[in-house]
Amino acid sequence: MASDHVGKPNEQTTDKNTTPTSQQQQGRPIQWPPQSQPPQVCYPPAIVPPNAQFHGYNALPPGGGYGPYPYPYPPPGPYYGQGYIQSEHRHRCSGACRCFLVFLILVIMILLLTKLIIWATLLPRFPVFHVENMHVTNFNTDANPFTARWETEITIENPNTKLYLYVDGMEVFMNYNDKYDVGFTWINPMFLESKNKTSMQVVINTGESAHHAVPIWIAQDMGKDQKNGGVNFVLRIKVWATLKSGKWLWFRRSLMLNVECDDLNVNFGNSSREGTLEYIKDREDCYVSP
Repeated sequence: MASDHVGKPNEQTTDKNTTPTSQQQQGRPIQWPPQSQPPQVCYPPAIVPPNAQFHGYNALPPGGGYGPYPYPYPPPGPYYGQGYIQSEHRHRCSGACRCFLVFLILVIMILLLTKLIIWATLLPRFPVFHVENMHVTNFNTDANPFTARWETEITIENPNTKLYLYVDGMEVFMNYNDKYDVGFTWINPMFLESKNKTSMQVVINTGESAHHAVPIWIAQDMGKDQKNGGVNFVLRIKVWATLKSGKWLWFRRSLMLNVECDDLNVNFGNSSREGTLEYIKDREDCYVSP
């Protein structure tokens, strides 16, 4: 009996341990996450098909992003800092430079206009050179060195009405056949008033010095022309001159002129040492070029 009594409590105990109560069958609600953190609500991700269209909106582009902004961006606002002050300073400098440049251009234009007015008023012209006569003596092509003496009468005219002519210097060359210089000399300075002319005697000697001796073959060619009746010479003059105006109107111009008097045919006739310039009624003036 005792064993049965004793066994019952064991059975009861086993029943208590093995058979769950109604509370145990229902179970306590599981709290997740723990109460120390606020509860989070998790939603499933929205499933959107590619290139789907929502009500009232266009479909997304293929990349899934948004297209470029359709409107122009507004310009940035002005920045009033140190750069603004520097730009103002630059504008002032550029304005001053422009004013100076305009002033300089006006001064140059006024000077040019004044010069044109003076030029139109004075009408400067080159001096006129004319060969009146030529006489050749001591012409010896057989001598070594060749000897000759040319005496040429030249008229110089100043055609300007309001300008004076100052001839600072002249270098005269006697040329044979427009190819070879056979003699030269210098002319002293001279002065010519407006609308005035003067004559000068130009004397050229050659053969006096071996330093300026004429080559033998050139002398032989002149001897052949002499036997045929005449030798053709060309007178060339380098002129350094100055044109000046009177007291009331200031004008000055320096000139360097090249004068060429060609077709000077000297006839020797029966004489072998002396000859004179062939007479031409209306001989042209010498050609003058700057």
